[in-house]
Amino acid sequence: MADHDTGLPALLGAALREGVVDAEAERRAVAAFRAAWDSGTYETCTRREDDWRPGGSAP
Repeated sequence: MADHDTGLPALLGAALREGVVDAEAERRAVAAFRAAWDSGTYETCTRREDDWRPGGSAP
């Protein structure tokens, strides 16, 4: 595998491909997402246009 075929991008790409679901790969992808989210790297606010709740009241 080339260097660009490793890590989170590779896991997400594999999740998008058709075929048999690899339960272990899915577990690793979810774990990678949760680790990134829990690290606080992605501190974003909900934009009004992204809020699909009735009334669209973003926090």
